[in-house]
Amino acid sequence: MVKRNAIEEKVYIALEAPIKEMGFELINVVYKKENGKLFLRLLVDKIGGITIDECALINEKFDSFIEEELGINNHDYFEVSSPGLDYPIATNKQFQIYKDQLMDIKLYQKLDGKKLYTGKLIVGDENHVIIEEEGSEENITFERKDIAKISRTIRFK
Repeated sequence: MVKRNAIEEKVYIALEAPIKEMGFELINVVYKKENGKLFLRLLVDKIGGITIDECALINEKFDSFIEEELGINNHDYFEVSSPGLDYPIATNKQFQIYKDQLMDIKLYQKLDGKKLYTGKLIVGDENHVIIEEEGSEENITFERKDIAKISRTIRFK
């Protein structure tokens, strides 16, 4: 479950459906101060990844809507971006988008002598995550309560 403050939740509820209609998934809304400036940031993605031009299109479509219709206008910057590779995977929506991608799973406690596992995401939900471990054809099932962080990763060959 992603925790959002009241403004983040208001924006998320208002924009989730229209962004989905455009063919994208609203992953999260972040409203916070960075280096003395207040940012309102939409984290958006789709299967196969989102482009800079697609982020710009979403920005243009919703910038004035957020200020005029939602009455949220005290931020210094409004941004639309990809969540990035290291953004934690936390929702069923993200598990669907990132299925078959390479994941790093960091555990709170060691399992079979390891706290870090890497593998292709087979399935995930609020209770379990299953990956095909890298370098093996074995599937490993993890309880979500045992996972400290799940994030996408890449390997350079």
